[in-house]
Amino acid sequence: MTLSKPECDQTAAPQATIRIMETTDLHMQLLPFDYFNDCATVATGLIPLAAQIAQIRAMDPSAAFLFDNGDFLQGNPLADFVATQQTSKHVHPMITAMNTLQYDAVCLGNHEFNYGLAFLDTALAAATFKPVCANIKITDGENLYDPFTLIDRMITCSDGQTRAIRIGVVGLVTPQVVNWDKSVLNGAIQSADIVDTARVQVPRMRAQGADIIIALCHAGIDRSPWKPGHENAALHLAAVDGIDAILTGHTHEKFPDRTAISDTQVNHVTGQLNGTPAVMAGFYGSHLGLITLDLTWVDGAWTTERTDVTLICANADTAPTPLQIKMIADVMPVHTATLAYIRQPFATTALPINSHFATVAPDLSLALLGQAQLDAVRDHARGTDWADLPVLSAAAPFQTGGHGGPTHYIDIQPGPLTLRDAAAIYPFANRLYAVRRSGAQVKQWLNKAAGIFNTLVGADNMQTLLRHDIAPYNFDVMFGLTYTIDISRPTNRISQLWHNGIAVADTDMFVVATNSYRANGGGDFLTAPPDDILHVTSASTRDVLIEKLRLTPPPQLPPAPVWRFASMPDTCAQFLSAPHAQAPAGPHHIAPTGRTVDGFAEFTLSL
Repeated sequence: MTLSKPECDQTAAPQATIRIMETTDLHMQLLPFDYFNDCATVATGLIPLAAQIAQIRAMDPSAAFLFDNGDFLQGNPLADFVATQQTSKHVHPMITAMNTLQYDAVCLGNHEFNYGLAFLDTALAAATFKPVCANIKITDGENLYDPFTLIDRMITCSDGQTRAIRIGVVGLVTPQVVNWDKSVLNGAIQSADIVDTARVQVPRMRAQGADIIIALCHAGIDRSPWKPGHENAALHLAAVDGIDAILTGHTHEKFPDRTAISDTQVNHVTGQLNGTPAVMAGFYGSHLGLITLDLTWVDGAWTTERTDVTLICANADTAPTPLQIKMIADVMPVHTATLAYIRQPFATTALPINSHFATVAPDLSLALLGQAQLDAVRDHARGTDWADLPVLSAAAPFQTGGHGGPTHYIDIQPGPLTLRDAAAIYPFANRLYAVRRSGAQVKQWLNKAAGIFNTLVGADNMQTLLRHDIAPYNFDVMFGLTYTIDISRPTNRISQLWHNGIAVADTDMFVVATNSYRANGGGDFLTAPPDDILHVTSASTRDVLIEKLRLTPPPQLPPAPVWRFASMPDTCAQFLSAPHAQAPAGPHHIAPTGRTVDGFAEFTLSL
């Protein structure tokens, strides 16, 4: 018997599928190349993602949308070279790449502002896509860029007909950017809260006919209660009525993460925040985020029937496609020029400089940065009314594995120091600040930094030392002091806080050398009020470091301990480091214990 093909149900509501692709926190990573370690990498960068983007778009070009969620113009030596060494006559290489890939819209991230508004405007002038940013205005009240854009497409439905769909896309960025980059923005812009802004803009998009609304949210996922100006507000944004999908970022994490624990608000299985589909695609182009929305046409309107959220890893193992070959050719001249520039030596080191144990033991890379900041502020203090105040220096590590993987460490061998090495120690374009802080405020600062550690239980050897939800760049070490961190306590961890052998009193006054990000509240640290900002350098923090090392060679002995853990007898904690890391000498015993499946070396720390 021959079975005939069943007829399609002509009475069923027509259906269609749209695919929403996200890149985020690219930080100028175009090629699979590590500029900090001067070597090729595997499967990072926008260009390795280009083949996957093209494959998804080819499934149905009219129903595929590509967005970036911010922090695409800054973050590595290639970005700095373009910003400081190239003329404005050149089209920015990231913009060229995004134009080639036919992005539909991009949100601005906080690092887009690092080089100032003139640079940002020049870079975006050549864009064939739409930059959107709803919660940043210039000081006269006008939007810096359009708050949202409306994208009109004709998409093919299950009944063979094409129907119009209008996609509303709003951009939202961490409002703290106006403080973090205060030294280059000079009060030119003002910010508003992410959630409050969305509550205004979503109805505006609906009123202009948006069928589906996508929020590009350059902010992470924070479960703490909402407050005005919330930095990582993606979870709270997801509760705003009318948003159909959220693309999130800023914190360099992956969402959904199938290994993470879900709850009623954050569902890593379905990829939903407060019931709204959302995705965060790592950083440096490690992943492409994809939200698939199955839609139904009912009574002349689109409704969402089903959603799917997934992360797609970058693939560098296959031969480059013609599209990728073109993109490589476009970026190669500036890539080659960048390498020639950053390979210039300016000093030498007799010791290896690495960040393998920067969060657990004395660290030379931090000591060099801390001393350079301290000396620069002391120089600026001469002849001022604060010249007699003792100077401290707060420095934090930036490359310590974590989400960046087992190669994401500083690893400088004895010999010449190059501009690349200075960028590895301090990768950002921040300025150096001198801020006045009391003894009580310094202690509060250090207690905040000590939050990077889990609270440990005595006589337990199977505990994890470091919290995964706090970035290592929030672990400030305060040079000029000595102190103890007691990680058996959940709070008030700092004790034995001494300056020149004398206990620090709450009323003591200090000058702290720090970066513009931290001085202005970055990492949710205490913001220094204007009266307590004593000096801001015209040079970047990295330039301060380079000048110090050029004039004074690095020491030939390992750094002395600044801090130590409080003793916890019969207690060990586990942490990860680079695969070739060698346990250092220091105030605590550190021993290797094995390897993880993803390539990290495992260590235990005896307390």
